[in-house]
Amino acid sequence: MTSNVAERVPGEQVAFLVGAGRSGTTLLHKLLCLHPQIAYISNYENRYPWFPDGLACGAIAARLDEKLSAWFDKGGNAYFIKRPWFKKLFPTPNEGESVFRACGIPLFPQPHYRPDPATIGCLRRRFEQIRRRAGAKMFLSKRTANNRRIRQLEEIFPAARYVHLIRDGREVAQSLSVVEWWDAHRVWWDGRTPAEMERAGEPRLAVCARNWVREEQELQLQLAAIDSHRLLVLRFEELLRDPHRHLERCTQFLGVQFSSAYSQAIELLNLQPTRAKWSAEWDPSQLAIVLDVLQPMLGQLGYTD
Repeated sequence: MTSNVAERVPGEQVAFLVGAGRSGTTLLHKLLCLHPQIAYISNYENRYPWFPDGLACGAIAARLDEKLSAWFDKGGNAYFIKRPWFKKLFPTPNEGESVFRACGIPLFPQPHYRPDPATIGCLRRRFEQIRRRAGAKMFLSKRTANNRRIRQLEEIFPAARYVHLIRDGREVAQSLSVVEWWDAHRVWWDGRTPAEMERAGEPRLAVCARNWVREEQELQLQLAAIDSHRLLVLRFEELLRDPHRHLERCTQFLGVQFSSAYSQAIELLNLQPTRAKWSAEWDPSQLAIVLDVLQPMLGQLGYTD
């Protein structure tokens, strides 16, 4: 007997949020994961391999007030390092590299790498377990390393959707230049750390600018094969100027309702556009160094001011 219900294409209930580091992906990830119908890898799956996938996410799915308190600092800041211990215990969206690693996805895949059946089955199963246990309609993953793994993710989830968040490269470079972890971070496009490149004579801001350009170039290359109806491109600056409008766009794209409760939660964050720090902190020589690297990509993406 033939079933009347069509079999789902793998990835129909999976989405990936991609973008260069320091482009606001952490903020957008948390904003979207506030939604009760969007599931995610939490700090529990990432830290505790024995913890049942999706259980923590499901336990707090509808607790929007508590999510707001635990996930965001003053002014809607989603990226802060020091939190009270009890907030660290609260389930929080996580990049979850341990889940990808456990399924055999390499951090730096070679262009010819193709996931084997065991890897494909593992990642499909874990994402689906998280979504089902969370009682959610959509599973959303945000992982900066996925910028380089879209080809492989497409083999695993051929119907997945992608949200590409873009931010002005000048502000991304400024932000990278001051974060604590950047100096010791081994960049995929060079193999050295920024500290090593700086000691070799490359200006710090030029390294930060190059990272944004390389990330955006890689994303353009990897996203080129994605059907337009499965790709949503959003600018960070637009998101802050009109969060309700653009989060409604995102939720519709992800197939979940922009409910009044979710809208009210967003309102409480009081998100506002921020003044570009690079324009206040760089002298003309620093700006010239950065623009020498960024100018072509800035123009291509419409940052022409």
